This record gives sequence, structure tokens and C-alpha cells, in this order.
Amino acid sequence: MRLEIADVGYGGAGIARTEDGVVFVSGAFVGETVEAEITVRKRRFAQARLLRVLEPSDDRIEPETVVVPGMPYAALRYDAEVALKQKQLEALLRRIGRLEEALPFGAPVASPIRSHYRNKLTLHWDGHHLGYVGEDNRTVIDTPECPLSAEPINEALRQLRTDHAALRRLHPGQRAVFRYTPKDGVVVGLGHPPRGCLTETLGGLTLTVAADAFFQVNLACAELLLAAFRERIGGVRRVFDLYCGCGLFGLAAAQAGAEEVFGLETSSSAIASAQVNARRLGVRADYRCAPSETLPEGLPKADVWVVDPPRDGLSETVCAHLLRHLPPRVAYISCGPDTLARDLSVLSSAYRLESLRLFDFFPRTAHFETLALLVRR
Repeated sequence: MRLEIADVGYGGAGIARTEDGVVFVSGAFVGETVEAEITVRKRRFAQARLLRVLEPSDDRIEPETVVVPGMPYAALRYDAEVALKQKQLEALLRRIGRLEEALPFGAPVASPIRSHYRNKLTLHWDGHHLGYVGEDNRTVIDTPECPLSAEPINEALRQLRTDHAALRRLHPGQRAVFRYTPKDGVVVGLGHPPRGCLTETLGGLTLTVAADAFFQVNLACAELLLAAFRERIGGVRRVFDLYCGCGLFGLAAAQAGAEEVFGLETSSSAIASAQVNARRLGVRADYRCAPSETLPEGLPKADVWVVDPPRDGLSETVCAHLLRHLPPRVAYISCGPDTLARDLSVLSSAYRLESLRLFDFFPRTAHFETLALLVRR
């Protein structure tokens, strides 16, 4: 098919509108005319594989690195990528969040580095290939190197690919997980997450982080987000930190003057790290291993609740907790703009948006982070 690309949706696929419905073409950009082949056809839309770019966008470039699955913007000028993500965020907030008032956007924050920024890499093993899963969500694409991962991780990957004895310990369907810090080097988990503890330095904090627990993957961009977070929540006394991980945001709030931190996290290893970090920094903190939905009785009132959920966003129960306890302020750090929009729609009955800012933690991919500050109406 010959298609005219009118837009690019969240997820990275170009959008063409035809008499038979919408066609999504990964790797195609706004204003382009392309030749594409239908690969999946549904009642209201189709997915297509890009064959040729007949009329390229002015923003199209030659990729700066090798391209692996999950890099739909590898051939897009970086400033255009950031602007596109900002447009996608606003569209989701309008369409899903039904937010009609003027949105208090700050300028989007580009990542200081566009390649080799990731400190974690997860690859899949199918018995023959070690790599990322392709667009069909089934096929493992052999990946000799990842242009988004820190170079020490790529060196460890090259060594693993020649270590046939180690690869034989992997069963089809299992993963190889690499974590890197400048202090610890690269640790690898074959068929399981890496074990032990790592040391990360971020935002003036030296943190113990469990190797099997979540931590920010783009530290250069995380520095900028932490600075904006501290500036926005300065002056609070008590912080409630849901999804607290190793304690990063609660401890950053303590840097900004908070006197008490209460945190919940489902990972026991992350909670152990948070407790170590609070003691080392002299912060009065109470960290507990429990689901975010499970609030203890007699929870003291907090000046601000910090929520940093996974991509699924907040559960209905957590939103209900927020609407019942009504903390004066909420800092919402989101890696899923669609679920952020959904949650803001629920919370808008009691909260108004004070500020919104996009942080491009994941250049060349479809993903980004958003910092939203809410104040009680």
C-alpha cells in the first residue's frame, strides 16, 4: 500500500488513515509518504511493515547507531523526537484524562545522552538466540550489542555470547539480566535476576540498591528529574512514599528539608536497601514491605504523597486511598502516560494540576517519564 502518514501515536507507530480504517506503520514519521505491507488486519485497523520511504520527512536522519527492536525513533532527529513525545503526552491527557483546562506544562527535558545510557539490560534466550523480542512479541532477535546500554554491559554481553558453558545453563524462555554501576562493574543473572547489592550515586545521594530491585536506568536524566522534584516539594515536613524502592524520592525529599519519611514497597530486598540508606543518611524513616494498597491503620497525615508506580499506573484502591486521605500535595512520577492520564482523570475531582513536565529517560524508544505535581482543590 502507498500511505500518507498523518501522525505518530504513543508507542511509536506512524498513523495513516484509509477508506478501510487506520493503518499503523512502525518507523514512519509525520508527513511521509511510504510503501508498506499489511501484516495484521483487524476490523477497525491494520498493522503494516515499512518497505520504502517514498517521500521522507525533513526530520528523518540516518540512524546514529545500530538499531535493535524497540527503537522506533532511531531515524528521527532528536529534537523532533522530544517534541513528538510532548505532543503525545498532551493528546493522551486530553483524550483519556479528559482534562480540558490549560495544562501547566514546563519545557520538556531532553536526555543529556542519547546512546549507551542504560545501566540495565534484559535479553531473552530461545535456545539459539540471545536478544530482544521482535515486534510479533514471540521471535527473539539475536542482539550482539545494545546501542542504548552502557558500554561495560556490551562488553559483558560479548563475553557471555562466547561462553557456551554459561549459555547452556539458560533454558529456552529464560533471560539474561545485566546491571552496571561505576563502583561495582557489571553483574549478570542467568535465568534469574542478579544477586547481591550495588552502590549507585544519584542526586548527591550514595545509595545501596538491591541488584534484583528497580532503579532508574538513565542516571543522567534522573539527575534532572530529581532536581525538579526537590525544587517542587521543598518545605514539606512529612512524606509518604508509595512504591518507594530503595527510598530514592523520600530521601531526596529529606535533602529538601523533610523531617519524616514513610515508605511502602512490595520488594523485600528493596525495603532492606531503603532502611540501610535512611540510616546511613540520618533520615528518620519507616519503610515497610507491603503492597501499595495496604495502608497501615493510624497513618500520620503527610504533607505530600509521592507515587512512582510501574507502567500499569495506580490501582483503583490507591486512587481511593488518595481521595480519602486527601494529602495537600501529590507528586506523581509516571513511566506510562496513558495510565497517568487515566489516574489524573480519577483524581481531578479533588486535585488540580500544578505542573507537568516530560523527561525523556528513554531516547530512541517510545517511552518517557512525566513528573506531575497535584495540589488539593
